[in-house]
Amino acid sequence: MRVLFVTSMHPSSAYPFRGIIVLRLAKALRKLGHVIEVVELGVAGGASRYIKARRRVGSWIDEFKPDLIHTHFGYSALAVPRGSIPMVTSFYGDDLNVTVTLTGGISLKSRIGILVAQWAGWRSAGCVAVSASLRKRLWFQGVRRKTAVIRDAVDTSIFHPLPRVEARGRLGLSLDEVLVIFPHDVTQPTKRFWLAERAIENLRAWLPEARLWLVNGRPPDEMPWYYAAADAMIVTSVREGGPSSVKEALACGVPVVSVDVGDTTIFSQADGWVVRADSAPNSLANALRDVLNKTAREPRASRLPEGLDMSNAALEMESVYRTALQRRGIT
Repeated sequence: MRVLFVTSMHPSSAYPFRGIIVLRLAKALRKLGHVIEVVELGVAGGASRYIKARRRVGSWIDEFKPDLIHTHFGYSALAVPRGSIPMVTSFYGDDLNVTVTLTGGISLKSRIGILVAQWAGWRSAGCVAVSASLRKRLWFQGVRRKTAVIRDAVDTSIFHPLPRVEARGRLGLSLDEVLVIFPHDVTQPTKRFWLAERAIENLRAWLPEARLWLVNGRPPDEMPWYYAAADAMIVTSVREGGPSSVKEALACGVPVVSVDVGDTTIFSQADGWVVRADSAPNSLANALRDVLNKTAREPRASRLPEGLDMSNAALEMESVYRTALQRRGIT
């Protein structure tokens, strides 16, 4: 198939690591023999940039002649002019979840974005949500029926266990500290960095050498070394699409303690390497203590549940494409 990706999730000079998951999916689909081209919509200009990009996207459609258009993130559908070519839309989290401001309110951009995402789902021949909980945020039953859940997948050629001692040396870290990695953007209030800090403060009463390790803005392909250097990971978000960091940590053999968010319920088969806790510092600290006790003596090996690798995600996406084409009477 010839598939045109239209996406606002892509690397840029301002955000060099944004949207790597989209580019990795394109790579995996190419390995299956599909022809993928990517139209990047930019990161500046607000919502108007999607409308302004319509002519450029239209030119790409005329020149590339895709069988199908795949938009990534709800707003991106605004950039696709009306036409006969079937469209698939992927939802990643903030396009269907509300975005909470620093004052605790819901931003106007978020309210408008949710409306746009619901419209994009209605317009599309097929949709993809990165978690079952995100799929439930689609308002219309007909849209939910044509929405597949394909979770953020991991490129296991990049994310795999690496030696902890080597990772600590590479990053200039002490071997004596117990590092709980927090690989999330602290500028987003929904990540609740303050809750992670309090959890580690409680943990230090039992384990004085414990430290919350903030890791953000690192090159994506370097992240396996950061996971390798960590003893555990913590997730304290109010809302998540996935989160993909849990899957990356598990692929690198790192245990995770998380509040009940996103699709963390799927990790029951991870055999105790993902522990869910209440959104309270003491509960999170106790869960960290338990998981560190359990895993400290275990060898580093991938704990990623079956089916969450990028090659499998590409096969599932291929199926979504074929179904979308059939819905439009194209075989």
